[in-house]
Amino acid sequence: MSKYSRSGGKYTGNHTTLIPLSATACDIASAIPEVTKITPGFIKAGLKSVSGHRRVKFTDENEHCILLQVRDNASHQEVRVYVTNIQEARTAIARRLRDADIAIRFTRD
Repeated sequence: MSKYSRSGGKYTGNHTTLIPLSATACDIASAIPEVTKITPGFIKAGLKSVSGHRRVKFTDENEHCILLQVRDNASHQEVRVYVTNIQEARTAIARRLRDADIAIRFTRD
C-alpha cells in the first residue's frame, strides 16, 4: 500500500489514494473522536503550480458533513468528513492543520 493511500477504519469509498496534503488532513481528521467517516474524492492532477502555497478550504455541506477542498502544489482533491458534532470537529481539524502550518479557509454554501 502506498504511503498516500488509506483504507479501513473510518475510511470509505472507492478512491483510497490521497494527495500528500489530503493524507495529512485525513490523518488529523481520523484522530478526532467526532469524526465517523472519511470519504476521499477524485484527484485533479497537473494543475498550475501554486508555488508551495498549500491550503485547505472548509465548507459545511450539511449538519453532519464537512467538505475539505485540499489544494496541494499542483493537484486538488475533495474529501468529505462525516461527523457527529460539526462545530467541535471543524474546530479541532482546523486547529491541528493550522498548527502544522497549513493555510485554512472557511466558506459558506
